[in-house]
Amino acid sequence: MKYESQKVAYWYILAAMALFGIQVLGGLLAGWVYVSPNFLAEILPFNIIRMIHTNALIVWLLLGFFGAAYFLVPEESEREIWSPKLAYLQLIILVVGTLGAVGSYLMGIHGGREFLEQPLWVKFGILVAALIF
Repeated sequence: MKYESQKVAYWYILAAMALFGIQVLGGLLAGWVYVSPNFLAEILPFNIIRMIHTNALIVWLLLGFFGAAYFLVPEESEREIWSPKLAYLQLIILVVGTLGAVGSYLMGIHGGREFLEQPLWVKFGILVAALIF
């Protein structure tokens, strides 16, 4: 890597790939639960798996785009980004928010609205992470 701050992109892409894997496994599991409703229906209902699956898609795409931006911006501008620490803070906020959202879904705490199921503190974290960018 030509610039030191491009190393930030590595962690974003790594997190995006992990979430992509979780999304694929969640999709396969959701398909199996849909076809065979007695499989895991009591422990992990279809609607919860579906929420995790669709929200994982949104978050891994965001992380991938942020990672690509953190890689390309220093390359194109020919200078380091202003604060790699803020980029790492943004990643931590997004990952903690994702884990918190999944945890709240598993405990049955969700808004019940399509793509807006996250608790308020997760939505606030997403806003802060977007403003950091």
